[in-house]
Amino acid sequence: QPLLVKFNLAADCAARNLSFEAALATMNSLSSLGGLIGAVLVSAWGGLKTRRVYGVLIPMVVAAAAQVVLGFSPYVYLSAGAIALVSLMIMVIRTHVQTIWQTQTPVEMQGRVFAVRRLIAQFTWPLGTALAGWVGGVYNPGYVLAVLGLLFLAFSAAQLFNRTLLRVEA
Repeated sequence: QPLLVKFNLAADCAARNLSFEAALATMNSLSSLGGLIGAVLVSAWGGLKTRRVYGVLIPMVVAAAAQVVLGFSPYVYLSAGAIALVSLMIMVIRTHVQTIWQTQTPVEMQGRVFAVRRLIAQFTWPLGTALAGWVGGVYNPGYVLAVLGLLFLAFSAAQLFNRTLLRVEA
């Protein structure tokens, strides 16, 4: 986000008399607000009761499209709205993913399975952060984000036709 604000949104920030800090705070605040709204929405709704895989795939497609908008957008407020939508969709995705794992993993195996999932997620985070910083420093960060969003969109949309994945709860 800092690279995006500094390079891709600088012209709009200047036109709106927004400092780098104010623009970054706007982006972070709306990202957090999107996550909060997503969490409240899923808590009130309860998520899908059947075919939960669609509760993962459809929000993935929406989040990917929002990431593409975020990457190409030269406007602070459009970017903030896109990042809020991504955060909202992440809450919906995480809820359904966790529910699928909990219903499909035998109770006696859940501790081990969830520990391995967490280990994989945590040890890849620093690598992803370092790689993103390097790539964002070498290439236009907005374009990098948009290209990754397009790949995410293509992959997510393709999974809507993956019959094996769609039967994961069967």
